[in-house]
Amino acid sequence: MLEARLEWAQDIALALEEFVDFPEVNLPERKFTDPEQITSADIEEAADECRELWGLGRRAVPDLAMAVEGAGVILVREETGIATIEGLSAWSHVLNRPLVLLSSDKQNGFRSRFDLAHELGHLILHKGMERSTDPVRHKVMEDQAHRFAGAFLLPAETFAAEVRSPVTLDSLLLLKQRWGVSVAAMVMRLWALGVIDDDAKGLLFKRRSARWGVKAEPGDEGRAPEQTRLLRRTIELLASSGVLPVNGVSAYIGLSNTDIEMLTGLPLRYLSGNAEVVHFAKLKSASSPTASVKRAAEEVGVVVPFNRGR
Repeated sequence: MLEARLEWAQDIALALEEFVDFPEVNLPERKFTDPEQITSADIEEAADECRELWGLGRRAVPDLAMAVEGAGVILVREETGIATIEGLSAWSHVLNRPLVLLSSDKQNGFRSRFDLAHELGHLILHKGMERSTDPVRHKVMEDQAHRFAGAFLLPAETFAAEVRSPVTLDSLLLLKQRWGVSVAAMVMRLWALGVIDDDAKGLLFKRRSARWGVKAEPGDEGRAPEQTRLLRRTIELLASSGVLPVNGVSAYIGLSNTDIEMLTGLPLRYLSGNAEVVHFAKLKSASSPTASVKRAAEEVGVVVPFNRGR
């Protein structure tokens, strides 16, 4: 089911690429053929290189979804109805770019950011590898993607330097909002870096469960999940400029209005012209360049190419 949704996202992107140039893919290239080849040092290096490519430095990432889409990844976010699956990713040979589907079932911005960083790890570390059904191999790959997510979101030097000793849940809560990462993920990162040992990690998780339960943490409601933009804004651009009318999007792509709206983040009924949308901007006058392009498309009946529909 989820694989089919990801394939439909590919179909949407492929159709839209007839009109726009999406951002070029900008991810670190690795040529591992087996997860057993990958060391912890390899993972840390890949995460650092990704930050360098994207110009993020060592600070907290303000909007990971925007950064990922800016690196040429097709990102969709929708309800999956499957509680155990929080994300899915794959490289598309048709698009020659990666795709990620994130679950929106849980409205937790901290979990969603980590899920996205996790899928980013799969795309970089495991490109070209089959996702194994063997439980041991599968766990190795999942652990590696988790390690990448922690390394990418919480760079070793800057994050560890901000953590007070002894490490407490309350001290990590102070860092949670700024770094956009859960306390649980921070504990695991500190353990991976050797800042805390097995005993300290176990004690922190026991105290966390006793105080907050297994999953929820204080402040979870303080960060909404990051929204996807690339596909939605591309359709809005093409529709507003008259290149691809709203009521023609579904027929052109070959999917239902509802499926396109759900996968791209468009308001429901947007493609049927019945969405409740509040417009804060208005079209420029007829003498503006944008209006001239739109008028030319209407009068001549040609497709006007646009670049980088973001």
